[in-house]
Amino acid sequence: MVAKLVLDQLEKTGGSLTALTLPASNATANQYLQNNGSGVMSWSTVALAGFNSVIVYTGASNWVKSARPAGITKVIVEVQGGGGGGSSQTGNQYCGGSAGGYSKKFIDVSSVTEAVISVALGGGGAAINAGIGTDGGDSRWLDTAYGGSSDVKGVKGVSALGAMVIAAGGVGSGGDINIQGGNGGSYSSKTGGHSQFGFGGWNGWTGENTPGVGGGYGSGGGGGYNIAAAAGAPGIVVVWEFK
Repeated sequence: MVAKLVLDQLEKTGGSLTALTLPASNATANQYLQNNGSGVMSWSTVALAGFNSVIVYTGASNWVKSARPAGITKVIVEVQGGGGGGSSQTGNQYCGGSAGGYSKKFIDVSSVTEAVISVALGGGGAAINAGIGTDGGDSRWLDTAYGGSSDVKGVKGVSALGAMVIAAGGVGSGGDINIQGGNGGSYSSKTGGHSQFGFGGWNGWTGENTPGVGGGYGSGGGGGYNIAAAAGAPGIVVVWEFK
């Protein structure tokens, strides 16, 4: 029985196999032997691939790759625009604000160093019987490799006024998936439009019910009968990072 073999190379007898030169030092935990194609062996670490981390942006910021975990090469970006504020009026004229649009996109960030993140504010609700509230804002991912394909936008929700008028939801743009936000309610419902992240606010009237602020990111605010209307909800940007 051979108790120990001490050698620098391994070579098969016969055939044309190049001698395999072994590493000079020991491996660390979980490393494996790797051949460079010329017979020189070295220790290598398994590169883990797949989902790594997620960042949720609720305010303007920059996504900077050098500040993120090493090895991030791809992201999935979700961009939700801000919801519109409700309107306020007597009669059937008041409406709920619509939800902002939503976009989702897979982006190869191998050549991207930085992206500007814009997160929309929700629109303000109208004062008592003041008519139309304020539109929401646009949310956005705009990266340094922008060439028409890496500008992802969640478009604002709007406010509207009129018995049979609908506040149309914003429509996302630039994504692999672009979804329209829910319309603001008119005539009978008066509620805010629903977004991909939750329900819009309920309607309200003097002495009985206070209009509800948009409940999910980017949803619309409820309208008000002879009472101040509610604000739409702010947008959000979510970045899923992969190695």
